[in-house]
Amino acid sequence: MGSGEYCLWIVAEPLSVAEAKDALKDAVPDLERHLAESRLEIVSARDWFLPGGSFDGKRLTRSWYEKLASVSARGYAGMRVTGDTTWLTRKDWSHFCDYEDGLNEVIGNQRLAVLCTYPLAGCGAPQILDVVRTHQFVLARRHGNWEVVETAALKRAKAELKHLNDELEKRVDERTRQLRQTSEALHEAQAELAHVNRVTAMGQLAASISHEVMQPITAGINNTEAALHWLDAENLAEVREALGHAVREGNRAIDVIGRIRALIKKAPPRKDALDINEAIREVVGLTRGEAVKNNISVQTQLAEGLPRIQGDKVQLQQVILNLIINAVEAMSSVPEDSRKLLISARKDVGGVVVVVQDSGPGLSPESLDRLFDAFYTTKASGMGMGLSICRSIVEAHGGQIWASRDVGPGATFQLTLPLAGAP
Repeated sequence: MGSGEYCLWIVAEPLSVAEAKDALKDAVPDLERHLAESRLEIVSARDWFLPGGSFDGKRLTRSWYEKLASVSARGYAGMRVTGDTTWLTRKDWSHFCDYEDGLNEVIGNQRLAVLCTYPLAGCGAPQILDVVRTHQFVLARRHGNWEVVETAALKRAKAELKHLNDELEKRVDERTRQLRQTSEALHEAQAELAHVNRVTAMGQLAASISHEVMQPITAGINNTEAALHWLDAENLAEVREALGHAVREGNRAIDVIGRIRALIKKAPPRKDALDINEAIREVVGLTRGEAVKNNISVQTQLAEGLPRIQGDKVQLQQVILNLIINAVEAMSSVPEDSRKLLISARKDVGGVVVVVQDSGPGLSPESLDRLFDAFYTTKASGMGMGLSICRSIVEAHGGQIWASRDVGPGATFQLTLPLAGAP
């Protein structure tokens, strides 16, 4: 009753219905209320099984079916029955077994649990086998102990259940393997797309970057020619100074080429403790020529002593590079004397915040919520993947990236990155 089920106790002689009620008074609180509300019913075995003094299996099956329908219609979750078969005679035994076989088929999908006792001490082997055959399991008392005797049907059900479980495990394993392969393929595709994005971005800066490379090379050549001149004049001090300048300019060119190669190179992601200020300075250096060409004033406000963050330097530089290129393109539509780009970095709770702020035309309200969606673009020739890739990279580093409209002209992009060793 506690689980919302209807309870039926079929009482067999020598116990009477009145005696059964008296026996339940101490065990069941509010027994009379449960009986009055028809949540609990106590009937005699003769009235239930032998109306008119004879056993009729078909009539009894119909009675069970009608009872279950009535109980279900009244909102009960199911039905529990307790009874015994002391009333059963040998002449009715085969009919009773046929009835139980038929009952199992009729109510097989109903929520009905029956606990029934059989006087096996007075039965022969055929009757015992019939009981075992027609029930899911049997509790038999032998040598003073209760033992569970599984029926053939229960053993078959267990075997089928095991087969289904094994099949389910195989399907889960196969599906897990497929999902793992899909996930790996997706990561490879994302990495390839990010690499293509980096190469495309560097291609946009090709003219400006070539200037960054050629400048130290030209300076190195000039210093070398000067050294040759001073060598002819046998002024070794001037020769040494000129060659020192040439070496420094050569190393500067090597550094620029190294940064370019790192951004273009296709390599697996890394997780290193890195200096975000250094990463920003390198990207600003690579884009300096593009800013000069477009008459953009670039400023940096990088807080000193920032803690190191955990991540892939090339990927994070790709994010900053994308944001700078977008800002340069956005400011092409405003007067040259008002083109300003500010890149800042500061410490934040649990990490570092990088801000890229431009003085371009700003962002429209309708584009603000969709900027980081794949294939969304406000450019005539854009694919709309740059900012989507930026978001994937930042989120893969455990951070966040977002855009906001400035009070005045321009747009602001901010990204947060966790510290090295942060959970």
